[in-house]
Amino acid sequence: MKRNGKRTAIALTIAMMLAGTSGTALAASPEIHPSHIATVTKSEEKLPERATQIVAALEKLEPGLKALTKRTIVKSEIDEKLIMLYLRSPESNDMGATVVFDSKTGELFMYSASFPIWKQGEIATDEVILQRAEKAVLELLGADKRKQLGSPQLSDAVEEVDPEVLADPLAIYRIVYYPTLLNGLEVLGNGTGIYVATDYAGHILEASSTSTPFNLRGVKVPDPKTALTPEALKKQYFTPERLDLGYVLEGKDAKPGMQYVWINPPYIDAVTGKQIDFIQGAEIAGDGKRNPDNLKKLTLSPKGEPLIVKSRADGEKIVASLFGVDTKEMYTQYNTGEVDDEFIHSWSDDDGDEVSISLDASTGEVIGANNWMETKSLPVPLSKEEALKKAIAIIEPYVAKSSTEWQVEIFDPYKQPKMADWMIELNEGEGEEGEDTGIGTYTFIFHELHDGLPVFDRYYWMKVDIESGQVLKFIVNLPEKEGTLPILKPSVTEQQAAEIVAKNLPVKLSYFWPTYKGKEAPFLTLVYTIDKSKGWPYVDAVNGTLEWGEYEE
Repeated sequence: MKRNGKRTAIALTIAMMLAGTSGTALAASPEIHPSHIATVTKSEEKLPERATQIVAALEKLEPGLKALTKRTIVKSEIDEKLIMLYLRSPESNDMGATVVFDSKTGELFMYSASFPIWKQGEIATDEVILQRAEKAVLELLGADKRKQLGSPQLSDAVEEVDPEVLADPLAIYRIVYYPTLLNGLEVLGNGTGIYVATDYAGHILEASSTSTPFNLRGVKVPDPKTALTPEALKKQYFTPERLDLGYVLEGKDAKPGMQYVWINPPYIDAVTGKQIDFIQGAEIAGDGKRNPDNLKKLTLSPKGEPLIVKSRADGEKIVASLFGVDTKEMYTQYNTGEVDDEFIHSWSDDDGDEVSISLDASTGEVIGANNWMETKSLPVPLSKEEALKKAIAIIEPYVAKSSTEWQVEIFDPYKQPKMADWMIELNEGEGEEGEDTGIGTYTFIFHELHDGLPVFDRYYWMKVDIESGQVLKFIVNLPEKEGTLPILKPSVTEQQAAEIVAKNLPVKLSYFWPTYKGKEAPFLTLVYTIDKSKGWPYVDAVNGTLEWGEYEE
């Protein structure tokens, strides 16, 4: 399946990668980063006994560190409570590591190693990386520290890219995050914890050992005993109307299939059982259930024009079609480049306005487009019907002539709840009360229909600004290989599918700590989240089994 517009991060930025982690990757400090090892001078410092044990454990975990025989111990210039061990290769300054300890106890504060120490072999599996991270935490930090941490969370691949050679990644990392627990529960929204970073072969590149303590002064922390039981929660929330039945061209093992797919974001107030937003914890209007008036079947008049860009001129034509923009008249700058298997054309000016299109680098097919252009407001904002007509007019030229029956789902503008009292207080009288103005964007998702059901991996996604009438974002998701879908019959009903999910899908109890302008709310909320560690849950409608796929919230 083609990617749907999301890009992998292109830098090892722990603070961004691990949302809610308050610690900063210490490798960013010039004093600590291995590339600066050659600038330090020797001292008469000695490592505490515990630090010596940790160094031995590191060398056991990563024998390649033993080759870094030029070693220097110095006191930290940043914090006198820290002592630092620099290790480097006698042959190359590019091969080095830094280990930072508490100068009194010898406990590990931070470890960082450079990528070139190890020759890269095969890509390690998720299971292997998690096992190596777990062993590192136990060996370097100890069992007592591990008991204070929750279940590890493994990131997707993170690429560090040379900005001058975008197509050539310098390194590929994986990050394993361990959240600090409160009353035995993870804290979402403002969590804190430690991380272990590895290269794609599983070698330990970085490890942190400290996390900022929770400041709970004046904060109401609900007792986990007040939460609904998982069984009661599932009975209230895992219901048929939260499932969608449809086809996939590229399902499990890349074969066509039929699925009941979960359609709601998985954040639920654990006390009330109501679905909540993940901004301020307010209940979602309609409890997140779909408005049937926003789901419509359409008969399109497709023209089958190719949505392929092979040159700058092709790109300019597509941009004009999507956004009504004459790039030659409106923009003075043009750039191209390849990032993460996507080829990008962008046009911009000195005022910050920009439009861009993203292509599948191997085929030239458009997979996404963005419009960051400031435009004038219409005399009267677009109605929902007018916005839909505009969206249909844009996609019809490109839809294959064989596909005339489609379904559109309309998402109304997000209605921000009235700003909570605690947010108004933090706002210090700036007059922002968060009232819904009715202005925003309509979002449309067009799915092709097969035998009256949507094909989940064949869609066009579009966001239209209500005030200006401009298309702001456009995404295409089409299967890599066209194929003929069979007519399938489900072996389970919607009710049975919901029961299968309730029986087999774990739910997790956590705290949610809302934040506003960098400040925390004076309360925490108990929430249930569904387990997405393996992907997005669905029920195979033919086999009646719970599976996981590449679906987003």
